[in-house]
Amino acid sequence: MTRFAEIALPLPLDRTFTYSVPPEFEARIRPGVRALVPFGGRTLTGFVVGLRKRRPAGGLKLKSIKDLPDDTPMFPTALLAFTEKLGREYFAPWGEVLQAAVPPSFVPQSRTSFSLTEKGRAALENSLLTDEEREVAVCLAGRPHAFRFLERQCRAAGLPSLLDRMRRKELIASKQELRRVKRRAGSDAAAPPRQLELDFSMDDASRSAAAAVSRALEGREFARFLLFGPAERRQVVYFEIIRRALTGGGCVLFIIPEISLTPALIEALEKTLGEAAAVIHSGLPEARREREWRRIREGRAQVIVGSRLALFAPAESLRLVICDEEQDESYFQQEGLFYDVRHAARLRAAGEGAVLVSGSSAPLVETFYQARRAGYLLDLGEEPSHPGAAVLAHDPGHGLISPGLGQAIGIRLGRHEPVILFFNRRGYASSLICPQCGFLPRCARCSLPLSYHKRDGKFVCHYCRFSVAASAVCPKCSGRLVVRKAVGVEAAVEELRKKFPGSRVEIFATDEAGRREERERLRQDFQEGRVDILVGTQLLAHQAGFPRAALVGILHPEFGLRLADFHSAQRTFLAVVRELRFLKAAPGAEAIVQTSAPDHFSIREAVRGDYRAFYEQEITFRRLMDYPPFSALAEVNFMGGDLRKVAAAARTFSGLARDAGSGVSLFGPSLAPAARVRGLHRVQIVLQAPRRERLHRFLRDALKGVSLRRSVIISS
Repeated sequence: MTRFAEIALPLPLDRTFTYSVPPEFEARIRPGVRALVPFGGRTLTGFVVGLRKRRPAGGLKLKSIKDLPDDTPMFPTALLAFTEKLGREYFAPWGEVLQAAVPPSFVPQSRTSFSLTEKGRAALENSLLTDEEREVAVCLAGRPHAFRFLERQCRAAGLPSLLDRMRRKELIASKQELRRVKRRAGSDAAAPPRQLELDFSMDDASRSAAAAVSRALEGREFARFLLFGPAERRQVVYFEIIRRALTGGGCVLFIIPEISLTPALIEALEKTLGEAAAVIHSGLPEARREREWRRIREGRAQVIVGSRLALFAPAESLRLVICDEEQDESYFQQEGLFYDVRHAARLRAAGEGAVLVSGSSAPLVETFYQARRAGYLLDLGEEPSHPGAAVLAHDPGHGLISPGLGQAIGIRLGRHEPVILFFNRRGYASSLICPQCGFLPRCARCSLPLSYHKRDGKFVCHYCRFSVAASAVCPKCSGRLVVRKAVGVEAAVEELRKKFPGSRVEIFATDEAGRREERERLRQDFQEGRVDILVGTQLLAHQAGFPRAALVGILHPEFGLRLADFHSAQRTFLAVVRELRFLKAAPGAEAIVQTSAPDHFSIREAVRGDYRAFYEQEITFRRLMDYPPFSALAEVNFMGGDLRKVAAAARTFSGLARDAGSGVSLFGPSLAPAARVRGLHRVQIVLQAPRRERLHRFLRDALKGVSLRRSVIISS
């Protein structure tokens, strides 16, 4: 008879909690189901991760499970084990990993609302409240509100303590309610059959690669491959190995970095394989995402396609995991739960005895090195080079647009040929400063310089989106603010409009084209010739299927090389390669990379389209500096509202690192480059060890006593 359950709760606590199981739930409870449980005056949705018959030692009185929403487990056994391992690997609480894995509608939470009592209303009317109490009472005078609303509206420090004091004084009352997401009905009807299109495009290299993966699939044990080559040739191999995996009765997980790539991939899968794939990504409406989750869990979809969220799809009998465009930076989850999708995909494939195939025409240096060394590289040949691409050394004395690039733009406009320019700097200028007193407009929440957006007349924080009306006058000494650092995309557009009056110049960036409707409008206008010059940031570079141009200009890609990050050369190389893909494959098409670092190998080899030449120079640099893949690095960030507590935790942690012996080297602690983000102070420590296992072992022990929020990024 089961009497107790181990529950993982979505809390920043690295432990599970034991609850007693009421008799009416004993027949239904099992690992993987959700459970509504009381916790600290709230009702939380947790996940059952273990069952036991004996009461835990300690003699504590245990609370009982309130309800079990599920008749069958949400998580298959293998997926439950994967989430636990992923949490251990990235030092994240198991409950938070499980919460991130399911659609939000599956995790109802209790919400506390506050209301003003009659005593509080009388005190407000008779002015018997302190200033802080009055501010809260005014917010609640109209109707009850939740804590988050009060947090946004009230400026009082220590709001939780203030609310607790007002509750004890009977000025306010609190009420808890369980929030359940209303789900709209949707159709689960199967897609109509599609006419299959036969594919005869496999060459000898493609057939050899597909055969190698197929042999591994037959072995039904974990194996991994790196498929190196152009996207079109990779896709041919992907479809062949998917077909063979499905023939063996298994499921396939196809992970892609960009949501925008999903529709084209789904259509190609259906035409080639006749397979109605399930889709999982953050852009889906909640009702659709929930339906797809259930369809996968019930075994009604054998192919799952999506972004990083697809990694948690509840598929059973997983036989093949594909991680395409593995070099893409969006594979690293940097908000909420910190993890690397590429490493996580390996963990899941290994745990279920599946085959992992990563694909890229310009893979991460670490990946390419390990694949060549371990013998799992499948080479399909490099992408064709761009014969019309050239590097242009920039002379800052001629403005942002050099004469050579300006002349090329003028020729194209004379032929009525639209032009695409890339400049990866949002806004008008990175910051303004007063030259008289040194005043610099900063974000109140992030303590970072505010970028100047001339078009909207605002100072904007690109970290937390805080904005204020811009002024050219210094608020301290009444001096005039001037541009402090490099200008941005708005300044480029301003210069282009002066050089080419009468031409329509538009911006494709987050601030100007953040909404899908605006992006679609710009796409349509550019395709139909209503836009003469389109200036875009990385937002444009990541658009799939965008119309190509006969002239592509790339402005100052070397800015990324200034970052104190050993990945900077690879990021620069990948950015240039990605942007060159917007060049038309037609005679006379040209690309101009305007840069102040024309001899840097990352830019030079990207323009040549020579990944191997870039790799050989970059791996030499990594070997000399003992950077990954020749060592393992970990960046640990401690975060919190109180800088003293954050700094104390970092010092304690660094002391443990220094006592760990010669196997781990430490750099720091120091303030992170962005020392305060969204109100949280950040202190950074970098660790280095010969191997990932040694680094992970130390981190596992050293982080046990740290209760502060933190992130851990491991490179190896």
